[in-house]
Amino acid sequence: MKNDVALFPSTFLQRFSSRRLLLPLAVAFLAGVTAGPVMAVTLQLFSLDSAVPLFFSGIPAPTAGFGACFSTVLLNLLSCLIILFLFGVTAFGAVGIPVFLLVRGAAVGLGALWFLLDGGGIGCSALCYLPSASASSLLLLFFSTRALAFSNGLALAGLAKSRQSLNFSCYFRDFLAFACFGVAVALAGALLAKAYAVFL
Repeated sequence: MKNDVALFPSTFLQRFSSRRLLLPLAVAFLAGVTAGPVMAVTLQLFSLDSAVPLFFSGIPAPTAGFGACFSTVLLNLLSCLIILFLFGVTAFGAVGIPVFLLVRGAAVGLGALWFLLDGGGIGCSALCYLPSASASSLLLLFFSTRALAFSNGLALAGLAKSRQSLNFSCYFRDFLAFACFGVAVALAGALLAKAYAVFL
């Protein structure tokens, strides 16, 4: 039980704010945000039909209606949370989670660039994409810290042949909590996209 307390402190926020894990993951995400637009311009990705609408970026279409915007943001965020959750229950999260955040960052950068060039300009990007993308990315970054800590715990337990529990139920409850936060993010993002479609 002492191993559980050391790996996952009882305070909810402390389980997601380990600087030792959070800072490298943030660097990986920001590197993706920078590399995505650079690659898009260099390789001329936006001249290819397959690069639009960049579904992995979770781009809502303001003209598609509230339901479509809400489901686009929510499904994109939930799929990313599920991937991070699954990485967390393996011993390979130390590799998979940073790589996933790098790809996710590149997708966010591509989405922002697409909005600026072809998706309606700065106003549309500022209301329809950047708020939900920023909030979603922040949620994913914090949950990735939790997932990486759990994955590291599994790897250490395997090496030490420890039979102590890593408290999977707590990890799963944290996943459900972040899924609920994701619903709120998707709702806010859909409302902003709808407001842009109505008033602008």
